Amino acid sequence: MEIVEQFGFLNYPKELNFGHGQIAPRADFEASLKFVEKYGNRDGYIYPPQVRTYCGDFSEASVSELVPNTERPAQVFDLPMSHDLIIRDPIDSKDVRHADAGLIVHLLAFFFGARLQFIDWSFDGRVPTKPTNSLIYKEDVPEHFVTVTYAKWRAWPTALQRRFINIIYMHGRAHSCLWEWERFIYQYMVFDAIYKFHTELGGQSVNGHGRRISGLCQAYGVPENKDLIDKISKLRNELFHEALWDGNTPGLRSGEAFLMEKWLGNLNSRLIVALTGYRNDFTRRGWWFFGWQPFDRLVKSQDL
Repeated sequence: MEIVEQFGFLNYPKELNFGHGQIAPRADFEASLKFVEKYGNRDGYIYPPQVRTYCGDFSEASVSELVPNTERPAQVFDLPMSHDLIIRDPIDSKDVRHADAGLIVHLLAFFFGARLQFIDWSFDGRVPTKPTNSLIYKEDVPEHFVTVTYAKWRAWPTALQRRFINIIYMHGRAHSCLWEWERFIYQYMVFDAIYKFHTELGGQSVNGHGRRISGLCQAYGVPENKDLIDKISKLRNELFHEALWDGNTPGLRSGEAFLMEKWLGNLNSRLIVALTGYRNDFTRRGWWFFGWQPFDRLVKSQDL
């Protein structure tokens, strides 16, 4: 069986093959790119359009009357589709958007630092138009990473397949939040889900949130930073249990805590890659810095 889905918007004008199918730019890719460039903000996001309420007799071809004071940002909105996805012999052809296609689309979003959605499914909040993860890689790496990860994903139990999709989706959804304390909540939610995934794969349980971070770093060969782990754990406890953000009201100016959300997101991205067995220099590099992050392909002897 072969299924075909459309998704977007991914600013990647090349074809990818992953063993069980292909991802290819659509014929109108350039026109869709121009739309995103036209309406995207300089800050690297595209925002919901404004909507208004009208009243009138919609059964007739008459002009409806605008209701005053009803303009507001749309709760959800659509973006142009950029790619076609073809999957041969999916594991779940009846609910493919929550299974095989969901994995591929949100894995691409994870790798390219984007948010992606299927045709006739909408976005909420702001959507990145520029990469949020600063990865640098050789041309053959995206295809190889998707191929290896999809093969690994197909071998997991159904419950873990769905959980992994949710992990990478929520990791990307965090970037749509405006405030750093909101992004921190999302990223800690992702970390907790990674920990749960780790234990259900047979990994060792660890008591205490700070010790869990260290435990996962040790389990997957990700570098540790004891000082930052302690700070992240403290921020988590104060925010979740006392509604405090860096000792203050969430939304007010914070100091070093602004960076902790970024570092936690970087850590999660390394753990996500490591969960799949795709352990490379990216997973072994420190996660406490800004700037470009090299993402290398596994050498042949390490391929899964």
